[in-house]
Amino acid sequence: MKRLIFAFLTLNVMMLTGCFLIDNKTAILSTDRPEVAAYVEIFNASQSEYRIELVYSEQPWDSRTLNSQNAPDIVISRNLASNTVITAFNPLTKLIEKELFDPSTLYQPLYATGTREGEPYVLPVSFNLPAVMYRQGAVDTGDSALIITPEQMKSIAGDFNSKSTDRFRVKGFVPSWSEDFIYYNSVIQGTSYGETADGSTIWNNDNLTASAEFCRDWTENLNSGYAEETDFTLTYCYDPGYKLLNAERIGFSFTTLRDFLSIPAEERTSLEFKWFGGDGFIPVCDDINYIGIPKESSKKKTAEAFLVWMLSADTQRTLLESAQFKRLRVFGICDGLSTISEINEKVIPEYYTRLIGLIPPSEYLRVPASLPADWDEIRDGVFIPWLMDQISETPRMPAVSDRLRTWLLQEKKN
Repeated sequence: MKRLIFAFLTLNVMMLTGCFLIDNKTAILSTDRPEVAAYVEIFNASQSEYRIELVYSEQPWDSRTLNSQNAPDIVISRNLASNTVITAFNPLTKLIEKELFDPSTLYQPLYATGTREGEPYVLPVSFNLPAVMYRQGAVDTGDSALIITPEQMKSIAGDFNSKSTDRFRVKGFVPSWSEDFIYYNSVIQGTSYGETADGSTIWNNDNLTASAEFCRDWTENLNSGYAEETDFTLTYCYDPGYKLLNAERIGFSFTTLRDFLSIPAEERTSLEFKWFGGDGFIPVCDDINYIGIPKESSKKKTAEAFLVWMLSADTQRTLLESAQFKRLRVFGICDGLSTISEINEKVIPEYYTRLIGLIPPSEYLRVPASLPADWDEIRDGVFIPWLMDQISETPRMPAVSDRLRTWLLQEKKN
């Protein structure tokens, strides 16, 4: 279905811009983000010198394609800053030297992820943040605090558990309700997922284990054990988190900013959220979207024109206005916060008033280290299942490195 929708959007862009025939100024943009179709339409209509044709790809970061003669001219996607992918892109230093682009407009921790030895190869476009939601007035986390930590959640969740009666059972929070909670808790606890120069996965195993023990202790000593959690979950948790919160059945539900803003407005008005983080920092979600120009691009001038246009504050104001006017179900830029701090601080809150006073300053953002290009599969197939096992009633305890090795061998066979 996603492929069909994207194909329709791509065809629509081509019809509106008259780009059925590729000329020497038409560049190919490869992406897996459907909302980019609207951006391409606006770019093509805004000037007559350059044209962009949109092509959908399930894996725009595939290094074999990026390094081939069939490479696209521009890419917008996650994973572009991975060590095994970023070398396929053309350095963007000349754009900065010619003052066509000012990197100081971007959040510097995010900008740095797309650089190598100080030279930018890909530029961040959008990002997402983890959050915890709860009913208004039900949780006292400090009115001025932007962040709720795992330790604070655990303490407050115990207060909710004490509200249970024989006739109405309540649970503050169950770690296994959310794989993303389990994962970002491990990030906050210092697991430091990353990659070597050749793309191999690295992590801090002691901190990974400690994060699992934190959740296991929550289950055993706060929630009366895995069997009790499972019984509660099977009995009551057949609705999404926001409905359970509004029914006062649970105290917390894990979310992200993108997911929170996708909740129906009438259900969201009774809810609040805080960023999920550590002492003075918020981990940026892994799925940062980047833009880059492959070295094999044959239309670099057109590609550069689009990149500069895309990362302009004036352009992004226009994109946000257009999305609101057309009532597109897309949040922000590429369905996330913009990497241009001015847009997040001054423009996005005009359309999403719930974010007034909640946009974190740059120094709060802790960006992930360079991660393997196949990190999504490794995280979801190895690390999250291992963490979930450790908080179950009878956890299996093989080292996560053994599980990773087995997974990699299986992938090679496939």
